[in-house]
Amino acid sequence: MAISPGSDAAFSGQKPTHSESPRSKKFLLTEEEIFYMNCRAAYLTVFKSSLDNIISKDQLYLALQHAGRNPSQKTINKYWTPQTAKLNFDDFCIILRKEKPTSKAELLKSFKQLDVNDNGCIVHTDLYKLLTKKGEKMTREEVNAIVNLADVNADGKFDYIKFCKLYMATNEQCLKTTLEKLEVDSKLRRQQFGSHMEGSPERAPSPVPKASPKIIRKADQESFSNKGDTRNSSLATARQFKTSVSFTVTMGADSNQNSKLIEPHSIKTFGWTGELGPGIYWLVPATTGCRLRKEIKPVKEEAQLVYRDEIGELFLTKEFRSTLSDIFEVIDLDGNGLLSLEEYNFFELRTSGEKCDEDAWAVCRENFDTKKNELTRQGFMDLNLMEANDREGDPRDLWVTLHSMGYNKALELTEACPFVIDIYADKCKPRIKAVHMEACSGQLEKAVCKSVLNKGNAKVMDGYENIIIYTYKRDTWITSVIENKSDDKVIIHVNNELSENCVNNRGLGVFAVEVAPNSTMVCQHVMPLNEQQEWIYYCVYSLIS
Repeated sequence: MAISPGSDAAFSGQKPTHSESPRSKKFLLTEEEIFYMNCRAAYLTVFKSSLDNIISKDQLYLALQHAGRNPSQKTINKYWTPQTAKLNFDDFCIILRKEKPTSKAELLKSFKQLDVNDNGCIVHTDLYKLLTKKGEKMTREEVNAIVNLADVNADGKFDYIKFCKLYMATNEQCLKTTLEKLEVDSKLRRQQFGSHMEGSPERAPSPVPKASPKIIRKADQESFSNKGDTRNSSLATARQFKTSVSFTVTMGADSNQNSKLIEPHSIKTFGWTGELGPGIYWLVPATTGCRLRKEIKPVKEEAQLVYRDEIGELFLTKEFRSTLSDIFEVIDLDGNGLLSLEEYNFFELRTSGEKCDEDAWAVCRENFDTKKNELTRQGFMDLNLMEANDREGDPRDLWVTLHSMGYNKALELTEACPFVIDIYADKCKPRIKAVHMEACSGQLEKAVCKSVLNKGNAKVMDGYENIIIYTYKRDTWITSVIENKSDDKVIIHVNNELSENCVNNRGLGVFAVEVAPNSTMVCQHVMPLNEQQEWIYYCVYSLIS
């Protein structure tokens, strides 16, 4: 984490306490709601509106600080590449899902590695030497900000145990204070927090907090060893709907559909036949094996990933090897039983957010089993074993990989649905190439918007011809897109309360979205809660004055 105690902008990703909030007495906060509330609270300490974009590394660093993260320069570079011009609030939320907040235990562990006497304190001279000369070096001014904190420094020593306690307490209090400012009336409290959030009347923007000093990061430890305005007030009593448009779609039950995850060998086959002109086509698969509702079945026992034999040598367990073999099958896109650099990088981008360059790949080929300059299944196993050895058997990094690929703690594939695409042609030999759609680039949203605008049912807001709602229906899902052709942002209130047997990707029946000028955005994806029963999609879109 990178904010000192006493800062007005210290936020953690932990769940807030709502014992004093009226909301907690009436509504149960979902994990998703809490996540977006915390994202929004952190973002609005840096920007006056979530329509504002992050336009520099420094802003990204500051925003992550206020979200309770402890970003190293390596982490910043992972999300802000030379090709990055800006990141929006949705991108920020995606980053926060990947970068977990720093815990008190992690802070203590970081400092303990510097505590040569193991007495809970670090001499200032040692602290300066370690923090300014090793790892991801801090400036002397940044270290001064730490040693000048009166509550945790005395007699030339830094009491890091007190620092960690004060730090976490300050985070919790600041988060609570900001969340209280974001509280609105009971109806708005049920709405989803995020970049597509309902706005409210103007208020004076809060000053942007100054960057706070950094503290020990994970990297240091290793060296030693277009959307929503979210302003604060009660809008519900003052708002008025200028106009509304509604959609009603009744869908039948699908008795053949299994609500459980469909594995690749038994996945239902879908096909399309037609004539295509020459050119490049983008095929965006839509799989319903990944449910919109959260997995709630608890995992009673965590699977073991590694073990040591009688002489202390580390090995992968049989269960983990079997899971790695399944992952190998998924990332072996051409099915030749080997991983090319391109295929391996699809895996790396998904699990770590970084690519393996040619030099690193050359080292990989030298140390692990390869064939035709490609990594074999055994080489892939050995690569994961090496990662476990590098951490002295600590499986936490291995679990990051498994969670990224959709596996839970019992090594069950619960949040991913592998699939295979086959293409056949009569008069030509088509080429198919898998491409990675960067999460923070908006490519997927653009592709979805383009598809829905081309094929969906369009309705214009009465009296506002520049605001169009598109609804695209398939057998197992419905997607809606809002197009704003005007030069002003608009706020659309979305009400699904009269829908039956439906679940949407926002997790709530009532919410509001803010659409930037001259833009389109995906409003929601809707699916049946129970596929074996009829489901009715009834949605009212209202323009807020």
